[in-house]
Amino acid sequence: LDFVDIYAHLSEEERMIYQQEHAPEAAALSGFAERFLRQGEARGEARGEARGEARGEARGQAMGEARLLRRLLVKRFGEPSDSIQQRIAAADAETLALWFDRALEAHALEDIFCD
Repeated sequence: LDFVDIYAHLSEEERMIYQQEHAPEAAALSGFAERFLRQGEARGEARGEARGEARGEARGQAMGEARLLRRLLVKRFGEPSDSIQQRIAAADAETLALWFDRALEAHALEDIFCD
């Protein structure tokens, strides 16, 4: 479909005349539109891939932070409770890093998860 098909409301005979008289222009415009459509799709795919990569990297970083925090907690205080493990699993990388820093000097688990 093109502009004429959508907006001109031509009869079948008028449409055939239009196509015969303007075939080269229609073909050029069709190719032009297809090229821009492909470019738009490629840009959209690239953006989607970049967002997916960023999310994956953030998730991987958070998982690594959580693993290190759990390891430190076990070494210093023994196995953390289920509620603390759930908090760790739900936290973002920034929060996990904060808790890790607190865990280095904390005297009790309450000192780490005081917020």
